[in-house]
Amino acid sequence: MWFDQVMDLESTAASPAETRAELTRLSARGYTQLRHVLVQLPDRDGPRASTLARLLHERKHRPLLLYILLLTCWPWLSDRRDPLEGAVWIRALTAKGAPTWSPSTLSRSWAELAELGLISKPEKREGRLMRPTPRREDAGADYEVPGGRRDRWNAYFALPDEFWTDELFAKLSLPALVMLLLVAKETNGKDEVWLTYENAEEWYGIKPKSAQNGLTELQKLGILHRRTQVVKAPLSGHGQTVRMWYSLTGPYGHQSRAALQQRAAKERRKRLRREARAEVSTPKELE
Repeated sequence: MWFDQVMDLESTAASPAETRAELTRLSARGYTQLRHVLVQLPDRDGPRASTLARLLHERKHRPLLLYILLLTCWPWLSDRRDPLEGAVWIRALTAKGAPTWSPSTLSRSWAELAELGLISKPEKREGRLMRPTPRREDAGADYEVPGGRRDRWNAYFALPDEFWTDELFAKLSLPALVMLLLVAKETNGKDEVWLTYENAEEWYGIKPKSAQNGLTELQKLGILHRRTQVVKAPLSGHGQTVRMWYSLTGPYGHQSRAALQQRAAKERRKRLRREARAEVSTPKELE
């Protein structure tokens, strides 16, 4: 009887997939907003490498996933009365093929994000719970929602919720995850981007071998398409050279992500109109 009761409790507990579905549902956008400065700093006269390059160099796979999930949840989590329990974060990040998670790895990942300047941790816990607050993607300022701002510090790209709900996060190595975000950033306003392995280091601080490995992995998974273009090169021995153009496919493609953002903007306008009508129709209290 005791065993049956335990089994009943386990069967009614939310699964990792159900937890991820609920976290993304509450965000109500269909995507996560990630600033371009996560991938590349905007000052052309200064260093271009940003957070992604550092996380890759220091092999911070878990912290990167945790940070992205925090930003995914932030639209509703920022207003939530109570912090999420550690078990919720662990369950949401648990999937076949993903890095393994435990209370100790979760705690260490929060600590590493704080050291990187990507979150702020309160001095005091709320009971046994900790309420992390994200900082801007380049670790240079407190976090604010990008909103409709398009300046170089607030321009953002969309990462579809399928990244979580289809468990892509669990299938990618760290180099592949980094290159997914890099190509997503560069195709935010266009279908494809020209890129060489050598330019990946100059422009983003990503080593050529890491760029090659990440792009190859994405191609094998069917998430990335590579187009070869032969162009004239008068100073080349063969008189021509080859350019590689990269685009993301499915829900990660430029057109799909643009449609997501347009749909979210339309829903937001509808919500604001409803709120405005409700405010007008609500009688004011007598003074």
